[in-house]
Amino acid sequence: MSETITTASPADRPVTPADTFCSYLAKQFVAKKGFAVGTVPEAESLGAVSDIVLTSHGTPFAILCLIDREAHPGKEFDLPMPDLKNIVEECQRYSDQTRVGSPERKPVIIRVIEVGSTSTVQLERLKTIRLPAPGTLCLVSALAVDPAAGSVWSSSLQGQPEWGFVEEVLRQLREPETMPAVAVELPPRAVPYLSIIFVATLVTIFAMELLFGIDPPTKLLEPSIRTLLMLGGLQYLLTLGEGQWWRIFTGPLLHANLLHLGLNSLTLVLAGEVLERMVGRIWFGAFFVMGALGGACGSLLFNPHSLVSVGASGAIMGMFAAILVLSFRYTAPETRSALRGRALQVLVPSLLPFLSIGQSGKIDYGAHAGGAVAGAFVAWILLNVQLETDALPRLRKIAAVIVALGLLGTVVSAAETVSSYRSLQAAMLLMPPQALPKSDSDIHESAATWYVSKYPDDPRSHFYKAIFLMKKPDFPAAEQELRIALAQKEVMDRFLPPSFKLTVLGALALALSGEQRLDEARETAMSVCQDESSSMSARLRTAGLCAKTN
Repeated sequence: MSETITTASPADRPVTPADTFCSYLAKQFVAKKGFAVGTVPEAESLGAVSDIVLTSHGTPFAILCLIDREAHPGKEFDLPMPDLKNIVEECQRYSDQTRVGSPERKPVIIRVIEVGSTSTVQLERLKTIRLPAPGTLCLVSALAVDPAAGSVWSSSLQGQPEWGFVEEVLRQLREPETMPAVAVELPPRAVPYLSIIFVATLVTIFAMELLFGIDPPTKLLEPSIRTLLMLGGLQYLLTLGEGQWWRIFTGPLLHANLLHLGLNSLTLVLAGEVLERMVGRIWFGAFFVMGALGGACGSLLFNPHSLVSVGASGAIMGMFAAILVLSFRYTAPETRSALRGRALQVLVPSLLPFLSIGQSGKIDYGAHAGGAVAGAFVAWILLNVQLETDALPRLRKIAAVIVALGLLGTVVSAAETVSSYRSLQAAMLLMPPQALPKSDSDIHESAATWYVSKYPDDPRSHFYKAIFLMKKPDFPAAEQELRIALAQKEVMDRFLPPSFKLTVLGALALALSGEQRLDEARETAMSVCQDESSSMSARLRTAGLCAKTN
């Protein structure tokens, strides 16, 4: 909040000092009672005779005219009563607008509040500022506030809410430990640029899910589970069981379908529109990182080990939990209520089903809970270290470190995902265990042709076809298939046992022998013959392709 309060008064009127009780009282009316600085055009003349004019468009319509006699000793509210009554009548329409649909009309309220040392002459003058008059809908009165004496005097015999509020503020002055040093306000609305960047990033990543998926997406733009796993989906068996820690960074950036992405994008903007104003962009980014990691941990902790979890909901729940905790910082009850309402509208339905622990349908309540706990914890720390005079939370260097580590983890995880994607993609092209022939007798012509056409990138397909061709016998064609199998070196070395390569080499030696290329056959068989425990080594010795040993 600024250090001075401006009014609708002329530009050459001196500004009231911020350290007077009148200025502080005005700030309290704004922060706690919903008044706004300035007034409506019909009441502009009040600004010419007042230091501060405040207006409330609630029910009823009310205007406060504050005279700062501490800053301007001897100053008086000198607007004649007929003019004051005319203002009341002209402003009646504002009070009527607050009662649309109700036959009951509410009065217009004007309070003149002179703040400073009081005198008998002053009080006699203020006694004349009093309405209502018979048949009018107006309540006009004056208050004389003496901060030094701690007293409040009124020209009206009726009780007034402003009177009690001023007395409460005076009491707080005598008990400074109960009075906030300043009124803490929510910064004005601004475009949530970082939230929009986050949404654009999530949309781009989802487009990559559709583009690079191992399986085609459904008509509802839903990538398959295999695609989510390949692109870094979070799963206990892989994350902890296989040590693929990087999935805690990639999982929160993926989404299960277009609806999932749309809902998370909408709630992210709703959270960011408020939280970016409350904590600034550095801490906003840190809350996203902490909420995402907290959500990933919650998902791993509470979900079944085989379940695949994706989505930024943990990060989003962390943001709403932070809004809820940080709402306690703000002075105005209306602000606190609005912030808590926004946060609870999302948090309550997102966390209540967590009573059943883990997943319910396709909603990962474990991630919701983990993200909310992380966000609330970080917000609680900030709430306890931030001073009322701080515009933004402290510890921004720590926030920058969190964001930097989050970016670094994401970059490293993206590289791991690319590497894993290539491996998994190759693995997906291999024939499943149940498709493997149980014996050589199962490899007939149609089966051999099917293996090669169905799994051309699997070296075993070409080996099986070579076995069939050697039975025909067609040794040249068999040699060709075996050399194709050996050429698929990366797949063979990465996914198949070393004994398979020896088996292929042994078969190639037998094919070369069948072509009467004995020298090439013996040279090819050399490495296989050294493994005397294998059945292929025995076949090569029987065929005379292994060198004799002493």
